[in-house]
Amino acid sequence: MQGRIIAHHFGPYLAFAEQKTYILHYPKTNKHETKPTVGDIVEFDPLTEQITAIGDRKNHINRPHLANLDLLFIVSSIIEPEYSLLLNLKFLTFALFHALNPVLILTKSDIKSPSSRMDKHVSYLKTSGIPTIAFDTQSRDGLPIIQTSLKHKVVAFAGQTGVGKSSIINAISPSFQRSIGSYSQALGRGKHQTKEVILVPYEEGFIADTPGFSSLDLNILPIEFAIYFPGFKSRFGQCKFSNCLHDQELNCIVKDDVKHGKIPLDVYEVYCTLLKSLPKRKPQ
Repeated sequence: MQGRIIAHHFGPYLAFAEQKTYILHYPKTNKHETKPTVGDIVEFDPLTEQITAIGDRKNHINRPHLANLDLLFIVSSIIEPEYSLLLNLKFLTFALFHALNPVLILTKSDIKSPSSRMDKHVSYLKTSGIPTIAFDTQSRDGLPIIQTSLKHKVVAFAGQTGVGKSSIINAISPSFQRSIGSYSQALGRGKHQTKEVILVPYEEGFIADTPGFSSLDLNILPIEFAIYFPGFKSRFGQCKFSNCLHDQELNCIVKDDVKHGKIPLDVYEVYCTLLKSLPKRKPQ
């Protein structure tokens, strides 16, 4: 039988298959092999409650532990907390590097309208292939677009604390928190723990509850960053040097595009700031 892992607590796994949930175990004899994680497609025996095989992953992230995401909604508020270009570009780079297909959601437009500077950023992201949705907390404008995007997809929401992730998720599925609680209880937990990831079925797909997805570390190499920073991959290979970091090098297409207004100057300045913060080599 085939199902998807939707929750995990130390030993047992909770899998969803054919509109039912199953409590499963992964054989201890396989302890040196890759262990299942939330989001994995697995084969299992419903009689022995044993996981027998783990399907290939199309993507995987370690913090939070999650596999096979179709979309990552990056939520950013216009105000309270103030719009952060740096955080948005950091989240977007993370998503693009991990093949998570990011979508930017701008919230709290009912409190304050986007500035011309922010409009310029959104326009740049759209031309870079990153969709943007405006969500109004009061009127719920934008909600139908988000709901349509969720069908048949495994999705997660990321963004700093207070931007409105919970408001969006509760608007999408009012029973979301109740489902989280019931799945925690199924694994023997009376209360959902802050480090656990749980998938809730929705519209033949899943919405992930991902505590801790309000901040992240970019543990990628500078050359990877130079490729996956939003809008830069299409320019890769056009500089004079194949390993160009778009920093001090001459004959750099990125710097030329900044000079001619094709890349906003403040976007490039964020790139330079984040580039300096990257590790020289990946942590082991």
